[in-house]
Amino acid sequence: MRLEKIQTEQQTKTKPYIAKTNEGWGVYDTNKTRVQVFEDMDKAKSYLKKHLPELKEGRKPVIYMSELMEGVLDDTDDDGWMAKSELYKIAKYAIALHGMISDTDSLDPWIQSKITKASDYMGSIKHYLEYVEINAPGPDMDAPEFIDDMPDEDIF
Repeated sequence: MRLEKIQTEQQTKTKPYIAKTNEGWGVYDTNKTRVQVFEDMDKAKSYLKKHLPELKEGRKPVIYMSELMEGVLDDTDDDGWMAKSELYKIAKYAIALHGMISDTDSLDPWIQSKITKASDYMGSIKHYLEYVEINAPGPDMDAPEFIDDMPDEDIF
């Protein structure tokens, strides 16, 4: 009886794998849940290799900042490469500015206005893309964890 249960559990778990989909090459975890889709099979293989421990456990993969920068200058992308590049700069500037401004600092009104506008614009884009993602078919996944593994550099 116990042996049958062990064999059944082993049969339901599969290894993470890559499969061709309508959108490109899908990376699937051990639960057969599609985690990511790539246009290029080599990128899918690289992603699978980098995130194999998480995919084996059926956890959401950790996203590294270097992965966000991958393909930024890739000529096969249309608009995404520019957006990713600009978002990366915005994130770096925001982190730097956050460290430069103290809670008790008195800022000029134009500075406050620019920060408010930037926050509002970014929030609008984020909420729109969340809406599109929620209404799109596909597996529901939690937001990924992001880790900044990029080297520090002066941005000003």
